[in-house]
Amino acid sequence: LLIPSSSSSSSSYEDAGADEVINNGLESSSVGTDFDYFVFTMTWPGTFCEDKKCVKDPPFFTIHGLWPNYSDGTWPAFCNSSYPFNEKEIEDLVPRMNQVWPEVLSTHNVDWLWTHEWEKHGTCAAPVLTGEHSYFSKALELYDVLNPTPVLKEQDIVPSNTKLYDLSDVVDAISRLFGATFNLSCQEGGEDLFQIEFCLDKSFQARDCGSKQDRNCKSKVRIPE
Repeated sequence: LLIPSSSSSSSSYEDAGADEVINNGLESSSVGTDFDYFVFTMTWPGTFCEDKKCVKDPPFFTIHGLWPNYSDGTWPAFCNSSYPFNEKEIEDLVPRMNQVWPEVLSTHNVDWLWTHEWEKHGTCAAPVLTGEHSYFSKALELYDVLNPTPVLKEQDIVPSNTKLYDLSDVVDAISRLFGATFNLSCQEGGEDLFQIEFCLDKSFQARDCGSKQDRNCKSKVRIPE
């Protein structure tokens, strides 16, 4: 597990093997890229599926996407229309992606989310991540490091349709391990935990997100089953 240092506003990983794990698969240096950092986003399916028809509802955070961002709050999108999504390029990753990066909506094809994330965001990740396989495999690596589900469970913060948790306890549980390198967002009027966004520089080291950690969340939140 990679543990960012909490001693700096732009945290760095302290684990001895952190650089090797987090940078494995990096295709090229970040020189020449026109975006500033990545946002790695995970969604809580129980909240996402509250008012939607879902075919599955995993009891853990799942990947939403890995997004190149600019420091001014904007982001590039749809950067290479000549490179559409091709599942054959990631056949070896598909079993794992079906588990932790699933398409949960019954109205979408199984690869809709992957297609959307690649064409909107993945095509903008070059030359840091070049090609589909590089993009999706890096996101899977990040998930294995940053998935907050077991971190919350260790603090007895588990899915429940009735129990409310102090937002400060949720933030503290995640911050204890990852530092101030993430943002939370909520739905249902700010009561239900929805997404967590981790901010990473182009070498995939943790960095401060530069904004309020709990944005639109109430002081007490649910994690719906």
